[in-house]
Amino acid sequence: MRLQMIHRSFFRQSLVTAITVVAFVAISCPVGFCQEAAPKESEAPKDPFPKIMLLTKDFPGETWSFFSGKKDTKLEETWKYTEDSETGVAFIVCTGKPNGYLRSKKKFRNFELGLEWRFPSDENGNSGVLLYTTGDNRIWPTSVQVQLQQPFAGSIFPIPGAKSSNEIRNVPMLSRPVNQWNRCIIKSIDGTVTVSVNDQPVGTVADCTPLEGAISLQSEGSEIHFRNIWIREFPGVNPKISKPTQRKQKRFQSLLQRRRLAKRP
Repeated sequence: MRLQMIHRSFFRQSLVTAITVVAFVAISCPVGFCQEAAPKESEAPKDPFPKIMLLTKDFPGETWSFFSGKKDTKLEETWKYTEDSETGVAFIVCTGKPNGYLRSKKKFRNFELGLEWRFPSDENGNSGVLLYTTGDNRIWPTSVQVQLQQPFAGSIFPIPGAKSSNEIRNVPMLSRPVNQWNRCIIKSIDGTVTVSVNDQPVGTVADCTPLEGAISLQSEGSEIHFRNIWIREFPGVNPKISKPTQRKQKRFQSLLQRRRLAKRP
């Protein structure tokens, strides 16, 4: 009997202690306040390769230099900064005349470059992005061109003075109708250039020489507009192309090859 009384007493004391602890926690830690604190926005991991905008209000600023094939041509005769009256989005208008280009003052090697462009009216509008621009200014400088010409946008090939182990030409139409914005993404890793146009992978050109230089935007006879020009540098890093993207590129290259063979007599 005495043993049972001891057990009962011990049980009552344990129960009282447990209730006291629960009550204390409930009072000192209201609902919602004892959860793990969410990380502050300032504590979020930073992008190791942030985008840098290459089009700013002080255009051309410290980003771009200007070259024209016609002596004494002023920049504002060919290139003009403006903003969309409805959206407020900034873009630059290139008249296309005379032939020439904007050339970045900085050199790039490993990077991802993005831009949007449109030809307001010319269905055969011609322009391009010149990668690895090196040497003296002339029409056209040593570089690897990513074609923006309306019917063949995305073609990749070296301009005389530059080299690559392969080329991509006569790309099937990927551009949207005139006066609609197109998007081009270019990735450069140690002389290997990969291009997509309007989210369609075009392909890869390898072993480019030079593999470092300025980035240039062509003025080549047609009025063209550029906006949302940005770059992301990969200093000493070799990001891999995802397997789904590789498969898309292979399918597209196979389509290109079949079309080339079909055109042969």
